[in-house]
Amino acid sequence: MEKKTTTETMPESCHDDFHQAAYLLKEASSWALFTHQKIDGDALGSATALFEAGRLMGKQVRWCGPDPLPPAYFFLPHTSSYLCSAECSFDDPEELYIFLDSANEDRSVRGLRARAPGIKVLNLDHHEDNTRFGTWNCVDASSSSTAEVVLNVMKAGGWEITPLMAECLYVGIISDTGGFVFTNTTSRTHRHAAELLDLGVCLARLDAFLRQTRTVEGMRLWGLAFERIQTWGDRGDFALSWLSQDDFNLSGAVRSDTEGLIGQLMLIGSVRFVAILYENEGAPDGVKASFRSKEGCVDAALVARSLGGGGHPRAAGASLSLPLPLAIETVRETVERLYAEWAASH
Repeated sequence: MEKKTTTETMPESCHDDFHQAAYLLKEASSWALFTHQKIDGDALGSATALFEAGRLMGKQVRWCGPDPLPPAYFFLPHTSSYLCSAECSFDDPEELYIFLDSANEDRSVRGLRARAPGIKVLNLDHHEDNTRFGTWNCVDASSSSTAEVVLNVMKAGGWEITPLMAECLYVGIISDTGGFVFTNTTSRTHRHAAELLDLGVCLARLDAFLRQTRTVEGMRLWGLAFERIQTWGDRGDFALSWLSQDDFNLSGAVRSDTEGLIGQLMLIGSVRFVAILYENEGAPDGVKASFRSKEGCVDAALVARSLGGGGHPRAAGASLSLPLPLAIETVRETVERLYAEWAASH
């Protein structure tokens, strides 16, 4: 496991990242879990599975993040224990601070850069552009999801994986693989999913909670985004839409109602790259942009990084401190420029 300078040593049995992470978790009496902005199913599934594991091991566990939880995931355990907070103090040397699914320290709560000396930070993630900001970094870019990373840690530690923990991890995996259709899905992913099914995951129960809980307000919001779809390119390769703060206010929808929206634009046959922008008036990063790309097109992560964000080759995002009209223009120009550079080399 890649780590920064520390006086703590690992036993010889901890011969890989997963075993070392399991050892750190076992040795700590208190865990603080942190998830990222605009929390998704992978971060939620990973956090709730770890929370449940910690509770069963007799740990003191708390869980924080910068954005509210999407109501569709309230069926998962310990969501009522979640604290929505933009900032946290990192000053307890007895606590293990665990960051889940966060490629860099700016993706989660503020305060980590000002951490006290001797603070222990465990970074569990699967993003290839992870900045290794932890004291210990268990980052496996070959995993489909952070939930897969957490599953490997649990198996390395010989932990009992209960049906409830299995359900949480399965939610994480299906979220980040798009139901096993994204290119990050591997045969190993399917084997892990099969293990979780064998532990008691009920697919009908998950489908009822995750796909059959849309609200009328959320559907109206999606309609507004569909009405605005712009497509361009030689074959209609690119699609873009946006939602303003007024759209949320008038429809009565909430931010979590946008989950899954971008995937609908990816269903357009000709489209290879999609961008959706969400205005958030009053926030310092006034517009959040989400990107998706298909095989045979410029990476979504490349576009996101050029705008100060990050993510995966096929799914990424960024925040822009710009008015919405200028953000739309900037995203279009960036996509066109980077696509032209990509196409010239392919």
